[in-house]
Amino acid sequence: MEDKLVNKIFKCLIRFLIEVIVMTVLIVGINIFMNGMYLWGLPRINDIQSVNITYPSVTDDVKEISSREDIELALKLTGFLKYDLFGEVNSEEEPAITITYFLKDGTSKTISANNTTVWWNNKIHVIKDKEMFINLTEGIFFLEDLQTK
Repeated sequence: MEDKLVNKIFKCLIRFLIEVIVMTVLIVGINIFMNGMYLWGLPRINDIQSVNITYPSVTDDVKEISSREDIELALKLTGFLKYDLFGEVNSEEEPAITITYFLKDGTSKTISANNTTVWWNNKIHVIKDKEMFINLTEGIFFLEDLQTK
């Protein structure tokens, strides 16, 4: 009698866990489909020594950033580069802004984007929130250059 009760409780628990896992996968999948997929493999804030940002259509100068809060801003900007998993990429476009993260171990990671496309880890993706990344980067790092242009 006791074995049947334990077995029944175990089956109910397994069924509940399976339902939770299935619902979680569905919710995450719908969220990615609606809002876009985040870029994977970005450096952690504690691993970054400095950042260079270039925007050739606005200025020939390279913005060299080494303060922690500006590095954090440059890293957080990549959160606006969520991409459409099923979007068709126009490979003829060129990047408008390039951000290079120089890491403390001597390596570097580069991410480039324009209004519609992001280049990361030798892959090209269609940005879900078009123009958001460019507008924010302009406002945060290139506002003075845009006003004098």
